[in-house]
Amino acid sequence: SRCIMDALLEGPAKSTSSRLLLPKLSGRLSFLAAERVGHHVVLKLFKALPSIEDQATMSAELSQSLNRLGSNAMGRTVMTSCVVKEYLEGEATWKEALSKMKEKDNWLKEIMGEDEEAEDGGKGKKRKRKKVKSKDEMKNEDI
Repeated sequence: SRCIMDALLEGPAKSTSSRLLLPKLSGRLSFLAAERVGHHVVLKLFKALPSIEDQATMSAELSQSLNRLGSNAMGRTVMTSCVVKEYLEGEATWKEALSKMKEKDNWLKEIMGEDEEAEDGGKGKKRKRKKVKSKDEMKNEDI
């Protein structure tokens, strides 16, 4: 199911699951990219891939079906997020566009403070709660 793949690509083992999913989905990426739920899987797969070579493989496959991707909004989103058009222009252009996209993502994460949450385990500073006194303790204080 596409929803299960979507969850696998968000978890802590996203780099290994993305490496395993890419060969299994090869040949079907353009169909997934043009679907309502499937395009989320393609976007997360591209971002979760650990190496530039794997991302280049994915962009190469998507670049072979530009007509299908350009026919609807979800496919056009995949084309821009996976820098497909830049891949067709050449390797240097593609790598430059990919690095700009990663810089923008890192900048956004810094602004939002997501890096700090990841280091802290996602938990903020704990607040101390005042202890509520029971009736017996209140009677003992009065005496």
